Amino acid sequence: MLPNLDNIPDRIATTVRRLPILTRGLLGLTVVLFILGRISDTDAVLELDNQNFGITQLHRLNTYPFVHQGWIHLVINLLAVTYPLSRFEREKGTLHTFLMIVGPFSTFPAIGYTAIDKLFFGGNGIYYGMSVFIVMFAAMDATRIYKYKPYYWVSGYRIPSWAPVVGFVLVLEIFVFGGTGWLIHVLAMAVGWAYASEYLKLLEPPEKVLKFVETKLRPLFSRIPFYVTLDARDTAGHTLVLPTFSEETGARGGIDMPSLRMNPRNSPPASVGGSGNGGNFGGAGRTLGTS
Repeated sequence: MLPNLDNIPDRIATTVRRLPILTRGLLGLTVVLFILGRISDTDAVLELDNQNFGITQLHRLNTYPFVHQGWIHLVINLLAVTYPLSRFEREKGTLHTFLMIVGPFSTFPAIGYTAIDKLFFGGNGIYYGMSVFIVMFAAMDATRIYKYKPYYWVSGYRIPSWAPVVGFVLVLEIFVFGGTGWLIHVLAMAVGWAYASEYLKLLEPPEKVLKFVETKLRPLFSRIPFYVTLDARDTAGHTLVLPTFSEETGARGGIDMPSLRMNPRNSPPASVGGSGNGGNFGGAGRTLGTS
């Protein structure tokens, strides 16, 4: 049966209306800077240009993701980054997301890209665009899924769960990005992996400090529409972990029933197996197969 396509415009409008405030602001800022770049030299001032980079140009470490060349480049990046960015903001809160975006998420790949380019490639590299965030969020999801589902079984072969994400990024690098910015994309994926693996935990803003700030500025934040506070964030998460299969010796070829769970970030996966030889699905309700 074909899906109902009549209400797609309504779904898109509903999704746009539910976007958190920071996601809206970053998308709007990107569009405004794109328009300004067509009528002025704004792009040359904000892009990550290693040839003109110096101590007085440190703002480029934060501004380069919001520079785009061409409508196709702009539209593709905005469409691709909207969902993962809004999901991250709902899970972490607006203030936390803002500090990470202007902090490690943008500066770490840029610093690594600038240093490597100046040391080994002549220091003539130029990069701009939100694709750095796209591949970073993709690496986060791949790492998160790998922790709770290390591999897939495909025609008897065990495939690491991170392989489809990496393969998809490689396809984008070859056929969409054309090899432009591959170095900073690799560094962005490394940052995403490090964040999802909690190696950057010390660089995250302390939650107690964020709560103190939001408490003191509650009258202001309460007037900002679609602002996601720490108390109102989506602690249950949005990421759906695909079924996890465990090997066991038995008549079913070493594959047990899957355990399907939400919220892979803070809780361990549901135990597989139980009484008897059958598996069960984690979650509320009775065990399948029982009366």
